[in-house]
Amino acid sequence: MAKKKEAKEAKKFEFSKVGTILDNIAKSTPIQVVNEIKEKEFISTGVYLLDACISAKLLGGGIPASRITGLIGESGTGKSFIAYSICKSAQKIGYSVVFIDTEESIDLGDFPKYGVDNSPDKMRLVRSNKVEEINIALTQLLDELKEAKLNGYEIPKILIVLDSIGMMTSSKEKNDILEGKIKQDMTRAKSLNALFRSINSDLGYLNIPLVACNHSYMSQDLFPREIPKGGMGLIYAASILGFLSKSKLKDGSEDDMDMGQSGITVLFKTQKNRLAKPKKIKFDISFVHGMNPYTGLDAFCRPEFYDKIGIAQGKEEVDKSTGEIKFVPGGNRWFVRHLGKTVTTKQLFNQNIFTQEVLEAMEPIVNDYFKYKSLEEIEEVERKFEEITEDDDSDGFSDMDADELFD
Repeated sequence: MAKKKEAKEAKKFEFSKVGTILDNIAKSTPIQVVNEIKEKEFISTGVYLLDACISAKLLGGGIPASRITGLIGESGTGKSFIAYSICKSAQKIGYSVVFIDTEESIDLGDFPKYGVDNSPDKMRLVRSNKVEEINIALTQLLDELKEAKLNGYEIPKILIVLDSIGMMTSSKEKNDILEGKIKQDMTRAKSLNALFRSINSDLGYLNIPLVACNHSYMSQDLFPREIPKGGMGLIYAASILGFLSKSKLKDGSEDDMDMGQSGITVLFKTQKNRLAKPKKIKFDISFVHGMNPYTGLDAFCRPEFYDKIGIAQGKEEVDKSTGEIKFVPGGNRWFVRHLGKTVTTKQLFNQNIFTQEVLEAMEPIVNDYFKYKSLEEIEEVERKFEEITEDDDSDGFSDMDADELFD
């Protein structure tokens, strides 16, 4: 009998060879092949509690340095001010800034007032309010940076700020006005969606963070709703969305011409954030002193945390029976252990109270409050977000209510 031919054993193509192929492709094509876990870099907002709310990191936190962050709110809620503060923090850690002003709201000479270096090697101010022009400018800029990276050049650390989406117009809208036609522009939202689709991947490839401010408006419904302008482009592209509202800040220094306030108290609510749970926080922006980095931290200075943090409302007393010092909660004044005295709320928010040692003691408590505990929590947030946005249609228009995100 003829011997049966033994079946040839199939040759194995190891997955390591797939990795080698992808690595070779990446040398000539601007794709990202991630082979190692890199430590995340963050840019501080200038407020410790806001940093923690966005990144679940009280110290060293803030906006992620390779993603899109959206700041959405009505006029005067502090969006631009936070953007300026992020620029200041970014420059401190080696970033240069491309600031796109669509509102004619700031001059180059104004940036130093916010602590931002406006020298040519640290900043470029770009002005245009046409979405097509901004799309072309950013796409061309990022394309040249990609080409330089492929050719072995080290790309500088860059932060891009777009302030704001709400004031951008389209070519069609402008042409209609020039022709004397006043009608709704159905192309603007599509153009804005195209802008974010065009640049989103390139920003990630180049590790360039983008901060985009956007206006919102109140609907004319029986129960008014806050609605972001310009369609869903930013909503889908941003890794982090923050909705802002405000109330009057009164610190007792107001005079007859201050219209009853010395600043604003900002309510900040996050959504679509894999880094931290969606939470709402409050912090202050003074018209005179700007943002106080310590405002809002009193929320964690509670009696149950006194042993670790050393700040809470109450006082220390000596137990006559044992001679031990114990903390007794109560009252309106704050006892500060490392100073050995009480202070008022007005005296609380400064670096003498919240020293580096105090902040380090607070860090694990604050971080644990904001961080996700399980994958299920992340999936639940994403499911809720998808339910809200699933009715979006191809024209880019969707009346998404900010309140719906946080029900």
